[in-house]
Amino acid sequence: MRICPGCGAGVPDGGTAFCPYCGRELIDLSREKTDKKIRAVKRAQSETTAVPKKLGLVVAVTLLLLFLLLALVIFLDIPEKMRDAKMESGMDRLSRDMQTAYEKEDWDRLEKYLIDECEVYLDSPDYFLYRTAWFLHTYPSLFDEAYQAHDTEEMLFIYEIMAGDYDMRADDFFFSVYGTDEEVEAALAREVERETAIMAEEGLEDEMYKLRR
Repeated sequence: MRICPGCGAGVPDGGTAFCPYCGRELIDLSREKTDKKIRAVKRAQSETTAVPKKLGLVVAVTLLLLFLLLALVIFLDIPEKMRDAKMESGMDRLSRDMQTAYEKEDWDRLEKYLIDECEVYLDSPDYFLYRTAWFLHTYPSLFDEAYQAHDTEEMLFIYEIMAGDYDMRADDFFFSVYGTDEEVEAALAREVERETAIMAEEGLEDEMYKLRR
């Protein structure tokens, strides 16, 4: 039985939600019903407060992982290594370009790399190796033509190029940085000696040594 809070009449459980006598809404005040409602309210509150906690935990874990990842990247110096690898790959490509042209004796293409695009190909440690090879292909015959024509100015111009290239090798730093080839180095030394002897025969010692000071 439920008791109507309006008129105090007893009304059987489950029969109606309103008092048949006064029409007042009937309220179940039993302990079981009350406890059930209290449990439902507490469960809803618990679920509601759990959401921010879970979200906060996810955020905290994500930030921790990002921090650890950043620390690992800094510790391993990954950005620097990636830049170095990219730079090395680029230098290897430039060296392969020049090597291919040299092996195919494509002197026009090699000249394009060494002269027209020198700002780019200077990044290769083999730049001066292939430039010297191109010098040896190009200038000795021009020097001989100038000698036969008694063109002193042209002889001095070519000699300055060849001797200047040779004199770079006097610094040990050159060999620690740039690539070399024994055959090319020996050919350069012979050519400079040959041109030096010819210049001396022509009485051009003073002009010649001024160029090498």
